[in-house]
Amino acid sequence: MPGSGEARQFVALEWFRAAVCRATGFDPYPGTLNLRLMNDDAVRRWRMTRELRGLRLTPAAPEACGGRLVRCVVEDRLEAAVVIPDVTRYGDDVLELVAAVHLRACLGLTDGDQVAVTCG
Repeated sequence: MPGSGEARQFVALEWFRAAVCRATGFDPYPGTLNLRLMNDDAVRRWRMTRELRGLRLTPAAPEACGGRLVRCVVEDRLEAAVVIPDVTRYGDDVLELVAAVHLRACLGLTDGDQVAVTCG
């Protein structure tokens, strides 16, 4: 699903990039891939996963937006992470993924394509 473009600025923040590098071992590409979960069962499983897992992302400035990070694998081959910002305009049915590569281009995705993501 197309995003608002706001994630590019967030991912470019030095503290965020450093935190992702420490947690995952990769320097995130400046942007996210937004995925919409397709059914209630997927949303329920994601809610359980994000409650049990995730690394806290704390910005250097206390007034800045922080969040959490849950490691995942996309299409059984690309290391990535789901970013869960403290403040977001998306609902529980949208995942924002970061990876070392531009996921959309690397996977040849267009809007509406299905993508397999395994978290944990």
